[in-house]
Amino acid sequence: MQKASYALLALPLLLLGSFAKAQTAGTITFTANQTTATGSLTPVLTWSTSPVASSCAASGGWSGTKFASGSETLATITASKSYTLTCSWGGGTATVNWTAPTLNTDGSALTDLAGFKVVYGTSATSLNQTKTVSDARATNTTLPALGAGTWYFAVRAFNAAQVESANSSVGQKTITAATAAKTVNITINAAPPPPPPPPATTLKTTGTRVYDVQWVNSARVLGKQVGTIALGKPCDGTYQVGERYRVNRADVKFTATSRSTSVVARCAKS
Repeated sequence: MQKASYALLALPLLLLGSFAKAQTAGTITFTANQTTATGSLTPVLTWSTSPVASSCAASGGWSGTKFASGSETLATITASKSYTLTCSWGGGTATVNWTAPTLNTDGSALTDLAGFKVVYGTSATSLNQTKTVSDARATNTTLPALGAGTWYFAVRAFNAAQVESANSSVGQKTITAATAAKTVNITINAAPPPPPPPPATTLKTTGTRVYDVQWVNSARVLGKQVGTIALGKPCDGTYQVGERYRVNRADVKFTATSRSTSVVARCAKS
């Protein structure tokens, strides 16, 4: 090159189809703490991948990007749900081939070519990754570990003074990732209906004698007979003195003055 300020000729980029496919899909191990339950369940999902996946995503009853392995406790469910985990294994490679320039932009012979830079990215207008090849005799290089998607590539040359050419034309290639998915189904069975309440029991009078109630040492005790009551009248099961229960004063035929507001009679379940 005659002057360091001279730019190199742009290079034609030749993509010869030398692209390795992504590796085959790996194995997903995906389990739940339970797959059947009655009424409700709090799912705990656990998973791993072999070899380690480059990315995983959840769908169905859960969502979001997931690590290649992990465990997650989800919200309690009351209906059956399915949980799917889809993982990808990337790592595709691209081999970029080029033809080296022989002239400077002014038409003079290029005598101090030093190497090449391959610029690449997932957008044709944003080639934001670079690989430098410091060998003027090189005509290709391989770019490893490219994820799934369409990648764009260009090459530029540089001389001993680190003056670079413009980018070559842009080539592209789609890298296809291998994917696998696994689903865990959790079945929630309906809870059985609650048992019916026990039949209500009622107390009715089985004796005709009615007594008043006295308090002795902070306890209820049977007092004197104060009247009579017909058989079969309702009794209050929440108020008991010995074997007798409170009865409605309106049902009592009083023959003596009661010393208490509550009066009791012998009662039994009807």
